[in-house]
Amino acid sequence: MCGIAGIINFKTNSLDTTPIKKMTESIAHRGPDDDGFFLDDHAAFGFRRLSIIDLKLGHQPMQADHGRYTIVYNGEIYNFQEIRRQLLSYGCPLTTKSDTEVILHAFIYWGIECVKKFNGMFAFAIYDKKIKKVFFARDRLGIKPLYYSILGDTLIFGSEVKVILKHPEFSKTANLEAISSYLTFRYPQGNSPVFNNISRLSPGHTMVFSSSGVDISKYWEIPFFDKKEDLGEQYYLDKTEELLTNAVERRMISDVPLGALLSGGLDSSLIVAIMNKHSSDRIKSYSIGFDTEGYDESYYASMVADYCGVEHKSLVLDQNDYMDQLKKTIIQKDAPLSIPHEVALLNVCSELKKHTTVVISGEGADELFGGYGRVQRSPMDYKKISFVKQNFPLVLHKPLLKMMGAGNSVNDWLSVNNQMEHFFSVYNWIPFEEKWKIFSDNTMDIIKSDKSNIEFWQKDFERVSAGNTYDQILYMFEKNHLACLLDRLDAMSMAASVEARVPFVDHELVEFASSIPIKYKLKWKSPLHQAKSIFTNSFDASENLDHSKYILRKLGAKYLPAEIIARKKKGFPVPLDSWINNGMINHAKEILLDHKTNDRGLFRHSQLEKLLNNKQNLNYDFWGKKIWMLMNVELWFREFID
Repeated sequence: MCGIAGIINFKTNSLDTTPIKKMTESIAHRGPDDDGFFLDDHAAFGFRRLSIIDLKLGHQPMQADHGRYTIVYNGEIYNFQEIRRQLLSYGCPLTTKSDTEVILHAFIYWGIECVKKFNGMFAFAIYDKKIKKVFFARDRLGIKPLYYSILGDTLIFGSEVKVILKHPEFSKTANLEAISSYLTFRYPQGNSPVFNNISRLSPGHTMVFSSSGVDISKYWEIPFFDKKEDLGEQYYLDKTEELLTNAVERRMISDVPLGALLSGGLDSSLIVAIMNKHSSDRIKSYSIGFDTEGYDESYYASMVADYCGVEHKSLVLDQNDYMDQLKKTIIQKDAPLSIPHEVALLNVCSELKKHTTVVISGEGADELFGGYGRVQRSPMDYKKISFVKQNFPLVLHKPLLKMMGAGNSVNDWLSVNNQMEHFFSVYNWIPFEEKWKIFSDNTMDIIKSDKSNIEFWQKDFERVSAGNTYDQILYMFEKNHLACLLDRLDAMSMAASVEARVPFVDHELVEFASSIPIKYKLKWKSPLHQAKSIFTNSFDASENLDHSKYILRKLGAKYLPAEIIARKKKGFPVPLDSWINNGMINHAKEILLDHKTNDRGLFRHSQLEKLLNNKQNLNYDFWGKKIWMLMNVELWFREFID
């Protein structure tokens, strides 16, 4: 696991390579064990190494074919040994045991199509000096990041945004469309982070840069099946266990100690149980919670650790420490934090770094197998809306939908016209209309009422429009929600010089899970429970009338205590509403209502006052989340734009 950086220009014979050192030093946390540089008239590559595999011979930048090809690479290829044996049989001159050399020679032998052979997480750049092109690739699900910016004829790239910010010709301005996307979806959707003129290479894509410019191609995407053949519960259970076990075993290959993030929830517990079964050494696991009742899962994490016989350590973070670290964490990430627990995640990664360098985590299970039941069950509500509108006179719409679970939200239900609009009504942190009232007129002119953000989602909904409505929503989580979680895991783990691996995001498991019928993911407890759902909304039905992640719970019965299998999803919550009532509101007002924020003109001062002074009675700390996000945006502006 490493950090990479680069500067490329094929229209000059005297490339200014001076910035590459500072660009590379800015991500020293990603690779404290080693550094390396490559410089010529057209390209400058920088590299920071976190030694995981082949500790002695994995130095980068690495070259081949008498200096024609040069690679910088961040990630792990879990099947590199198989590919290495294949390359050796073809006579390729491999001299190390590193996956870097395998990628380079696979590229030389198969070209950019080599990415289809890799199972792993990766972002790399390969410079072909002879034909003056640089080839880039990013793994299928986007586990490893790759950012780039084009400044005239020069392309600069890196593992983190801060690499690009260190280039003297880059000008920092805010991308307000990305910030608007962040405030509603907690993450800038698509390829645009919160700075203008910086892009992310999309997951499952390659890119070629030459004197002709940039050419981007897709080599993989999450499969979506308009129709699915039902092969029976036992088949899906057995195949899921086989693929998940293979994925975990692959990610246990390491020349340094391994650990695991263990929350006590189903996903991380299942990972730890499988790790323990296939490890000759005692696994170390780690968790972190908050000193507020209901926000510390250490009891369940310890239960799993004792049951599996692993060595566990639980940490606790209090309000003062959290607030002290909030700004520092924003600076580390170069962006507003997407999820409140990122501060805690950085803390636990910093602690486990004292004992290990590689940690395995459970990201991806909720997206693939139906763990966000309150939203992923929402097509049930949309079907009711459509049925009532299409089959009954207008005068009956309200009373019928109220009877079917709409309650006081009946007007919101009636306002939606399609599946995407209904999805927006349940999948948001700050709803569009509420956010638009907070934005100033100037900001609204720039974001054009979120036109580009809505069109981004619309393309995905159009792609899957012929499929089951439940599968459509799970696809949105797999493609767009998961990107946020993977981004925050990479940023916070690498900030502590820790490599995080994610077995549930193994592309073979993802491809298979996409073929599983929805009834094996979200399963009604009985026909009677399904009948009751007619008069219940999706939020109340989820985990009360159905089983979320049904197939994983069935699998968990082989590995885990019954109490863990039956647990409702918790989701690593942060007690923001409690903290706001305990003084955080004053800190928020100091930031959001002072002259700096007002003079910036991004928000309406009166609407900020209204939000801060009128507590919203929302579940899951959503009032606190809204205030927390707005604080993040303002703190980011002050650090990076002012």
